[in-house]
Amino acid sequence: MDVAQVCSDLVQMNTENPPGRTDEAVEYVAGILEGLGYLPRISKNPGGHWNVCAGPRDAALLFCGHLDVVPAGDVGWTHDPFSGAIEDGYVWGRGSTDMKGGCAAILAALEAVIDGQGALSTPHEQIRSGDQGIPDRLDIRSQSDNLPVAVAFVCDEENGRVDGIQHLLREHEIIPCDCLVAEPTPYLNPSVGQKGLCRFRATFTGTPGHGSLYPFSGENAIVMASEFIHRMMTVTEKEYVPEAMMRELVTNSEEAISAVFPDTDVARLLTRITCNPGKIRGGEGTNIVAEECTVAMDMRLPWGCTPEAVLASVEKDPATPAVCTESLAAPTWTPPNSALVRRLCDAIEGTYDQPARPILQWAASDARFLRAAGFRAAEYGPGEIHLLHAQDERVQVEQLEEAVKVYSSLIRAYVLSTTHD
Repeated sequence: MDVAQVCSDLVQMNTENPPGRTDEAVEYVAGILEGLGYLPRISKNPGGHWNVCAGPRDAALLFCGHLDVVPAGDVGWTHDPFSGAIEDGYVWGRGSTDMKGGCAAILAALEAVIDGQGALSTPHEQIRSGDQGIPDRLDIRSQSDNLPVAVAFVCDEENGRVDGIQHLLREHEIIPCDCLVAEPTPYLNPSVGQKGLCRFRATFTGTPGHGSLYPFSGENAIVMASEFIHRMMTVTEKEYVPEAMMRELVTNSEEAISAVFPDTDVARLLTRITCNPGKIRGGEGTNIVAEECTVAMDMRLPWGCTPEAVLASVEKDPATPAVCTESLAAPTWTPPNSALVRRLCDAIEGTYDQPARPILQWAASDARFLRAAGFRAAEYGPGEIHLLHAQDERVQVEQLEEAVKVYSSLIRAYVLSTTHD
């Protein structure tokens, strides 16, 4: 399988979210899975919000990826954002890094293992079943459930809605196990945790009047919202000191983030709340004292801070806004000494011949839902992280190929573990 071509094919399928249609991409992925001997299970939600799963529900390892992408916009692209051009050693286009490249690498790794091209064609053949060993080629095209690995490709990750990974969890299509989410990470740094999330809308109600009389008459909801934003931004000043077990992860993360974003004050990023007033809407007319204004806030929470505590502080604000929560998640992590993280680090080190150092993630992904449901989740995948959600998004073909090697080695570790059991 040409992993770059699979990535290119996926990029050419417009899965912008909104609207979030993934039906075409799901049918494409399902076709590849069928060719590998799997029996895909497709869930068809309204609006083309489709997911596809395959493999045993009681798998020891689940690979997870999302097929939706953020909107591309119309300007600033060297190549058409849905061209999937393979040029200059890159696959270009929206979603190539986030995260159709990771999805393509999952599929290519499965084929490599099934065809015995890498992970299973090594001298551990005596381990599978005592004296019988395992064949050079793991022929599971007619019996794919023999592989203790499942996959899930979902919609709705970019908007955090309910038709993607949350749908699969509700329907018990996937059940808790070790899970590798193929989100882009630095090549030596699997992500084993992520900051919490508190996303809400705060609505302010003022007293309308003639604009010519303000500020001597009336209460302006836009001004109330502006003052609220200023007060909320002060939460970034408090530092949350990580527990002893997490200090090494924080140090690793600061070094990794500094390499990706050299101008970022990483010391503040991981141990403090970040606060982004992402959208504001209000007012009825230029000459009217605004009666209503709504601010959409996105806050990411360090370890030691909870979304409940943040909302409690908002509700106590002097402006007393009406608060509507959109998404809440506590900070999560998977211990670095877990089997998943150890095996993943071994696979990375075996591929690159360099030490792998787990880090914490500053953003959010489906891993938060998986950990909350009892999964042991980590993230690792190919991509140009500085181009996440940016123009000229692209992924190196070499990174895709190396990710295939890492994923194949990780599958091998779980096959061997299963045979030992």
